[in-house]
Amino acid sequence: MRVWVPGAIGVAALLTLSVDLAVIAAHHDQNAGLDGLQVSHEVAHTPGQATETISVAPLRRRHTPHLLAAAPSTLPAEVVEKVRKLKGVKVVEVVDGARTRVAGKQVGLLGVDPSTFRNLAPKQTAKLDELWRNVAGGDAVISFQGAKLGTVVNAGATGRKASVRIGAIAPIGVPGVEAVVSREQSQRLGLASGNTLVMSAPKTDLQKLRGRLKKLLPKQARVTVLPQGTSGSVQVAGTAKSPLSGTAGCSVHMQAVRNEVDALIGPFLAIGCARPGDPQDHGTGNASDFMLSSGGRMPSGDWMAVGDRTSAYLIANYGRLGIKYIIWRQHIWNESVCRCWRLMENRGSITQNHFDHVHVSVGR
Repeated sequence: MRVWVPGAIGVAALLTLSVDLAVIAAHHDQNAGLDGLQVSHEVAHTPGQATETISVAPLRRRHTPHLLAAAPSTLPAEVVEKVRKLKGVKVVEVVDGARTRVAGKQVGLLGVDPSTFRNLAPKQTAKLDELWRNVAGGDAVISFQGAKLGTVVNAGATGRKASVRIGAIAPIGVPGVEAVVSREQSQRLGLASGNTLVMSAPKTDLQKLRGRLKKLLPKQARVTVLPQGTSGSVQVAGTAKSPLSGTAGCSVHMQAVRNEVDALIGPFLAIGCARPGDPQDHGTGNASDFMLSSGGRMPSGDWMAVGDRTSAYLIANYGRLGIKYIIWRQHIWNESVCRCWRLMENRGSITQNHFDHVHVSVGR
């Protein structure tokens, strides 16, 4: 017999049931040993013309979350459809759920579609487009104190060495859930896909509905009724609007560093990340180029100063950001070799010699 545990404790139990990230095996690092490179062989490139902007759907009608259901693995689509058709159920949001660590704290974490989940958030959180754009761009929203807004923190299983930027501190509206990321980000953190439902069912006997849900869902799934009354202040980290390329495949870690630098120093002319087929860090999504000019031309003095500020910031925060190396002005900074700039060979062009962009690679 399953016993209903109310409130945040019940949600914590459900998400612990759903997946234990601590047992996920560490990802094998195919680039192990690259930290010791005397000179990087990273090939510079200019992001293509097809750039992307991060956007989310506008806030529509808000709904209050009343129930949460979690299972150890993906809920079958046909089961979810039956849940949607239950009498009294107004909204069903499919999300990824788990208990895992964010900024050193064990929390309930949901991977969501920011364009739709915002409709289930508290009013002060739901209405802020910039907050949900940050989520879509790879940031985390947290409801707990102890992590500094706009900084990069460790997240997920220790073996994955993954990070996210804290894009906002705000009420989330689901008691027991203290952090939210995009579903794309949650998959990189190792959460089970589509294993959790957040439901709104106004003007319905929630205990009776809970009983009907238990009959529909897989045996291992659990359902809890959510208490109401979430509120609090909202803080949103700034995010510059640099055009982006190579966002698909950009790693959790690189997204976090990119967002922090873009918010504090940008906008840049463009920021390029993942490049399929590249044999080094752009290929794995662990590198970004912060562009300062286009067409292979030398940047102006003002843009060169932006590059200097960018490289100086990356060096000053080298350890916290988990940086592997930086390339700028035909020089490489790799702390595993020395805390100094080392001249690289002349590759024959402004772009290949990294005068028109700052390159940064991160560890996994």
